[in-house]
Amino acid sequence: MDFRFAENESTRDAASARIDVMFRYAFLLAASAVADAPKAAVTVLLAAVDGARS
Repeated sequence: MDFRFAENESTRDAASARIDVMFRYAFLLAASAVADAPKAAVTVLLAAVDGARS
C-alpha cells in the first residue's frame, strides 16, 4: 500500500483552527523571548558593572 498520498480524514473545525493560531502565537512569543534574552543579559551585566564602579 502507498500511504504517501493519503488524505487527512479528520474534520477541521473552528476549535482546532483556534488552537493552531494559539500555538503559532505561542511559538512566535517564545522565539522572540529567546532572541531578546542575550540583549537583556548584556543590559543587566552592564548595569551591574556600572553599579560596581560607583
